[in-house]
Formats: sequence, C-alpha cells, structure tokens
Amino acid sequence: MKSQDVMPNLHIALQQHFGFTQFNPGQEQVINHLLVGNSACAIFPTGGGKSLCYQLPALLLSGLTLVVSPLIALMKDQIDALQKRGIAAARLDSTLSADEYRDIVNQARDGLLKLLYVAPERFNNERFRSTIERLPISLFAVDEAHCISHWGHDFRPDYRMLKERLTLLRSAPVIAMTATATPLVQNDIAHQLDMPIAKRYIHGFRRTNIAIEVTEMPQRARG
Repeated sequence: MKSQDVMPNLHIALQQHFGFTQFNPGQEQVINHLLVGNSACAIFPTGGGKSLCYQLPALLLSGLTLVVSPLIALMKDQIDALQKRGIAAARLDSTLSADEYRDIVNQARDGLLKLLYVAPERFNNERFRSTIERLPISLFAVDEAHCISHWGHDFRPDYRMLKERLTLLRSAPVIAMTATATPLVQNDIAHQLDMPIAKRYIHGFRRTNIAIEVTEMPQRARG
C-alpha cells in the first residue's frame, strides 16, 4: 500500500473507527511509517495511545495484524473495546475450547479478522505456527516489548524467541511498543526483533492530565 493512497484518509479513518478527531503526539508519524512497510519502536507513556499505532494500520492494511501480548486480561480488554466499535478482533489462548479455537482460526483463514492476539508462548504450538505460515500477515505488533529485554530471561522467556518466529511472517513490518525503555533496553529490543535500523518514536512521559498536590495539615496537639 502506497503512502499517498493512505495518508489523506488517516483522520477520516481515525474518526470513523475510533471516534477521535485528532491524534495524540507521535501516533500519526508511527502509523504513516508502518503503512509504507517500515518497522518501528514506539515508546509512549501509559495512556499515550500505543495501541492505536497498530490498531488503525490493521484496518487500513489488506491482511491480518498479529499482536503479541503478555496477559490474557490485557488482550480481552483490548478486544472487547475493538469489538464494541465493530472491529473484527479475536484472541487465541488457553481459555478457549477446541471449537472456539477452530472457529477463530477459520475466521482468520477466511479473512474475516483484522487483528489476532496471542501470547508469546503460542508460537511453541506447531499447529499454530503452521496456521500463521499460511495467513497473509500485514503487520506484527509486540506489546510490552520491554519483556524481551528487561524481564525476558526470567519473566517470559518466550519473548526472546520472537526473533526466530519472525521468519514465519516473511516480510511483514514490526512494531515494538512499551511505556518505558532505557537506551540499552531499546537497543536490545531492536536486536532481539532483528530490526536494528527501525526508527524509534519516543515521547515524553509528562502527563498534563495528572497533577500532584501536597497540602500541609496542622499537627494535632498532644495531650
């Protein structure tokens, strides 16, 4: 998909699918970068709109966006919000019955899904790997990407295997997202996902909608 075919429609798509009239700082730049087939690392504060950076491209790209997320609760929250907006999203996890699993896989094969969420451990399943090799993956999104580096060895070792799994997705661009990452962690994320020259979008962590106020209280008299 060429950038000139998509860029003029971004604000229309944003309002149509998500009800927003403008982007948060950095979002539009990341989205445009992905839509022309480039990989990126997005380091935005919590609540800064990281998820939109892959959710909107997922709707504009022709294939499926595969999202790696560490927790079922996080997946469920995002999928529930997307489905309420009429966006075809689903997850594959251990809570599904065999029939539910097959139904979601069939939806993905038939092109009925735009976003499919999985945990990193899902790639250990040979049946799943065989399935995604046959799917038209347009974008690969890695949420909580600091797990690859900062917590990777002890917290979720399978995050460290994603570099190898990327070979299943052929040439799909990658977006790695996290709320915090030191330069050392950023470099390790880029290395572990085999995207050393990917552009990094780093936005400040100052939240103007949050304020801290200290009020001095009088001391009680001691009796």
